[in-house]
Amino acid sequence: MNPILRRYIADTWMPTLAYFACVIAAAVLSERTGSATLRVLAGMLPLPALAWMAWVELKRLRRRDELRQRIELEAMTIAFAISFGIVAALTFIGLYGRIELPLHLAALVMAASWIGAQLWVRARYHYWWRQEGEDAAEEPRNEVTPP
Repeated sequence: MNPILRRYIADTWMPTLAYFACVIAAAVLSERTGSATLRVLAGMLPLPALAWMAWVELKRLRRRDELRQRIELEAMTIAFAISFGIVAALTFIGLYGRIELPLHLAALVMAASWIGAQLWVRARYHYWWRQEGEDAAEEPRNEVTPP
C-alpha cells in the first residue's frame, strides 16, 4: 500500500467512523422522536464529528509541502465556487416552485464538485506521479530542449 495512503487512513479512520456512527444515530433518533426540538438536536449530533474530521484534514494539509497545499487550496476554491453556484441555482429553482429538490442534494453536489476539482487541478499540475513513494525518483521529466 502507498505510504501516503496508509498515513491518511491512520489519521482519518477514527473521525470518519465517529461521523458515520453519529449520522446513523441522528437518523434513528430523528425518526423515533416526536418532538421537533429533539429532532433538531438529533440532526446536530454529527457536527462535532464533522468538526473533528475537518481539524484532522487541516492538520494533515499543514504537514504537506507548498505544492500540495497550493493544489488543495485551488481545488477547494474551485469546488466551493461551483458547488455554491449550483446549490444557489437549485435553491432559487425550488423557491419558485418549478422543481421540488431535496436538501441532501446539496451534499452530493458539494462532494461531486470537490472530486471534480481535485481531478482537474491535479491534472493541471501533473501531480499524479509526484507522490512521496518509490516511483517518484523514476519519474520521466518533461524537459524542453532549445531548438
